[in-house]
Amino acid sequence: MPKNHLKIPSANQPQISDVVVTAVAFGGKGVGRVDGKVFFIADAIPGDTVDIEITADSGRYADAKILRLTNPSPLRGTSPCQFSDRCGGCQWQGIPYEQQLAWKRQFVETALGRIGRVEAAVPVAISGSPGTLGYRNRIFVRGVFAADGGVTFGYFRRGSRDLVPIDRCAIAGGTINQILNHLGSVRFSRPEALRAVTPYRMEIQEISAQLGLLGTGQDPQVIITVYPPSPDCRDLDAFVDGLRATPGVFWVGLIRDLKAAPLILFEQDPGPNGLRYHTRPGQFQQVNVAHNRIVRSLVHELVEGYKPARVLDLFCGSGNLSLGLARSDRYVEGSEFSEAAIATARENVRINKITNALYLAGSSEKHLWKCAKKGEQFDVVIADPPREGMFKDLIPLQKIGAKAIIYVSCDPATMARDLGALIRGGYQLKFVRAFDFFPNTWHVETVSVLEKVV
Repeated sequence: MPKNHLKIPSANQPQISDVVVTAVAFGGKGVGRVDGKVFFIADAIPGDTVDIEITADSGRYADAKILRLTNPSPLRGTSPCQFSDRCGGCQWQGIPYEQQLAWKRQFVETALGRIGRVEAAVPVAISGSPGTLGYRNRIFVRGVFAADGGVTFGYFRRGSRDLVPIDRCAIAGGTINQILNHLGSVRFSRPEALRAVTPYRMEIQEISAQLGLLGTGQDPQVIITVYPPSPDCRDLDAFVDGLRATPGVFWVGLIRDLKAAPLILFEQDPGPNGLRYHTRPGQFQQVNVAHNRIVRSLVHELVEGYKPARVLDLFCGSGNLSLGLARSDRYVEGSEFSEAAIATARENVRINKITNALYLAGSSEKHLWKCAKKGEQFDVVIADPPREGMFKDLIPLQKIGAKAIIYVSCDPATMARDLGALIRGGYQLKFVRAFDFFPNTWHVETVSVLEKVV
């Protein structure tokens, strides 16, 4: 039967042979069509011919997985990671980097057109990462104890809870990999209450050299946060004590220890008087420091172009994007739901001797409504929302009437939805640039600028 006339399988026969993948969708799945029906195929890329098995059928489209890769795409190359074909992390190891960037730019362009219904053509540029390997300063691994006290670390296979053991991660920083490699040969006292198959989660974050009692001030170190199978589990206390003896570990603790965790220097701007950005274990920070500096510099450049007297930073975290904007003739106000992040932002203000900045904990929606009802005006609003976007915040945001909104996003779909609503509410899209914070994966960040139509 010709490939153009393949039959859709019945519920009892959820397999199709020789599906040609012609595109890639946001989320990293390859797109193939059979008799007009769209199939989203995990781990497939354009140019592949695959035999597939349907995993979920929604009528007009279906999700599928590869049973056999019958004819690989010419885009597939040799992966620099020996685990990438099994672990649930990178989807595009071995794919030419320029091709990865082209797909990510396409994700943003497609979202703006289909979801945001942005009619005016705004060119989308994309900035590649300074490094495509070793760029992550933080990873989450799973750990399982063996009977001899050894611990196997790894990632879950995509779509499963099958552990793929690793001794290094190609996209993780060098210090993280040194720790992983070392821990693979260490024996701990295995908790009797934890079965060998019980996984726990562990966050390893690379930090710059720390000065002080626990730090040498010379070499990068790591902080480790252990997440037990249940919040009240105490069976990992001895394991945590063992981790504390590991060379290169600055701090380690269980999730319940985070309130007592120390303030840690995370990053410093170039120069002897550069701003110092601090964090605490368990708090969110961008995993690609080099690219984050590029984005922060761009945001500052964009803000300076409007010469604002008042700047509002929504979803501000610990002040990543706005700490460097405050000065005697400019007031900066930040809002963030996480009280812990705001506490760190205030510490950053104190340590850097920043004046005319205020960081407040609470809902961004409530904060915007409060500002709108009080008639508070801001010249520029910076918004860096989580993946779900800021749809509930859009009405009070428009009431503030800022002359410019700088929207930073990690999800093209929710970004396009929100930008579309703001455009229909009286703003004009002036600028969009994508940033590849996560090479070898389908994730993409964007910075967009909207100006109020007057």
